[in-house]
Amino acid sequence: TRKSQDYICADCGASCRWQVELPRFSATDLLDFEDRFLNSRINNKDERPFLEREAVVRSLVEQIEQIHRNGTNKPTVLALWSPRGTGKTSLVRHLALKVPNFSESRRCGRLLVVDAREIPKSALQEAPSRIASAIVVWHLSQLLCGYSIEVSGLVVSFRGMDFIAVLEALKRTSVRREIDMCDSFEVWLGSFCQKKQGVFEQWLLVTAAAFNATPDCACLVFLDQAELLVNHEVEGLSHHGGQKSAFTEIFGEFPQKMGMFSAGTVNILTDRPSEEYTSLKVQEVPALAPLSLQAARRAMAEWGGMQYKKKEFDNIHLFSAGVPRLLEAAFQTWGELASTAQVALNAMSQEFRSSYADAAPYFNQPEVALALVLCSAVRWPAEGHQLVPGTSVRWSDIFRAGAAFPNNKSVLVPRLWWCEDTNIKDAIRNDLKELNIDLEGLLPDSLQLLNSPTRGATERGEKWEELVANSLAARFRLHCIARNLIAEVTWVPFLKNYPTEDPHLRAVLEPFEVCWSDGVEHPSGQGNEATVMSDVGKAIKSNRNFATDLLIPVRCKATGKLEFIAAQCRYGQKKDADGLKLQDKAKKDNFEDMQNVLLQICSESEGWQSFTNKTWARRQEEKKYSLMSCETIIAQLDVLKLL
Repeated sequence: TRKSQDYICADCGASCRWQVELPRFSATDLLDFEDRFLNSRINNKDERPFLEREAVVRSLVEQIEQIHRNGTNKPTVLALWSPRGTGKTSLVRHLALKVPNFSESRRCGRLLVVDAREIPKSALQEAPSRIASAIVVWHLSQLLCGYSIEVSGLVVSFRGMDFIAVLEALKRTSVRREIDMCDSFEVWLGSFCQKKQGVFEQWLLVTAAAFNATPDCACLVFLDQAELLVNHEVEGLSHHGGQKSAFTEIFGEFPQKMGMFSAGTVNILTDRPSEEYTSLKVQEVPALAPLSLQAARRAMAEWGGMQYKKKEFDNIHLFSAGVPRLLEAAFQTWGELASTAQVALNAMSQEFRSSYADAAPYFNQPEVALALVLCSAVRWPAEGHQLVPGTSVRWSDIFRAGAAFPNNKSVLVPRLWWCEDTNIKDAIRNDLKELNIDLEGLLPDSLQLLNSPTRGATERGEKWEELVANSLAARFRLHCIARNLIAEVTWVPFLKNYPTEDPHLRAVLEPFEVCWSDGVEHPSGQGNEATVMSDVGKAIKSNRNFATDLLIPVRCKATGKLEFIAAQCRYGQKKDADGLKLQDKAKKDNFEDMQNVLLQICSESEGWQSFTNKTWARRQEEKKYSLMSCETIIAQLDVLKLL
């Protein structure tokens, strides 16, 4: 196992330290293969199957394989972005280590995993083609360190080198007289690796010699912390109008059919607006959503820390918004009092302040804080390039700071920062009060509800009515804020305020438009129940403890007539025809006189309801009745499940 010895060089006559041929490589001897190709390259060495995100993995595998099969006229990178602490590195690890589709590339050394932090900022001054070449050579030097491989008629002894050392070696060996002819590695670099095409060919040849890789075994590149390269802008724009960066320049040098995947906190398509650059195409991968209640419960079991009871666990999930990094902080609490929800919330708050310090300035801006709470409550659609309603702040900046987290096509804000901060909570409550929207009605505090003396079905039903009314009013208000419209004179199609894909409910709501500038109103005084005969204003009327729960003011688009849609709010199982008897007249003498639409707002159903009762069946066919779930505008129904 000798590594070196003194000898007299035949070329220069000098006494040199000759690196003798290292042990010939044998794949069966490489017991630390996983450490060489993965563990030493990313900052997450833990198996976290609960963060794999099966749907995302399936989509990525399909797209990478399609790129390898078909190719394009340019290299293509699948770029995933998400805020910090959502599991991006765990996803990179899973793709590299566990996906069967990539097992052959992994076994044969043709899966290259690199963290952008391995490439120092000083190295980015070099030509992109040389950096791309250095990435491949660095990969091979790490993978085969301590062994020799015969390739292209030369026995090459590989030694482990950091990225700067590889880059310097490539530069030095570009001048033949500076090549140490006694060093087989430098001879190999100078002879075969001075052009990027030569480097890519050597990648194939070296892995074929070392691992018996076949010609059809795909070369793959997985990049973590891509934002470090994306944020290093290069002067000028591409021909397609995108801002060039170290990311686009370097990965534009890779072959067209090579499957490439990157993960980072910066959405390159939002912040560098072109999908296509001079030498590169970028395909966006949807951001990782926070964990669902079921996924978070699996995470708690897999992390193996504190195992919370259902009540405490549900609160932890609500207050964390399902953000993996915050959940991990809660599950790692220990001690006699660690099983309480408050201890978990304290641990998550500390982690939030530590990991997402950049979010604090946004929470101190009243208009931003209010908009974030409203958007999080009612599933407001948010794209990175768009502005947060009523502000000059882009959603991409909010996501990057961790002040909110993308959740499919909407956003979620951890309740930690406003429910646990009395000053912020009071400020938001007062701002909403001016809009006649109740914060507790819009976003009930689950901890307070659990500690209140009134709980159970009655309390849950009342909270459901309040949640529906305030959510509808909040959606209307956000619509006006986002478009800088005067709410008092703005009429919005009902279906713009309440998006639904159900054809029957769409047909029922399509004739109407709404103006709910007065928010939510509670008719006060004994016997002051509002009915469809009441004056139609611009406030949603909430009838607590009366038969018709809500009266929703609308205007018929065809006639301009103002009227009410009556609503029966039912949390859980919907009412049948017998249960709807009190609503069929809605305080009119005869059913035939009742021309108003009736909605049964039920958390579990939407659209058509099966009736054997002919009266209700006819009414439904005439588009005077429908089920409405409100799931599309209420983000956190789990609050009510706690009761």
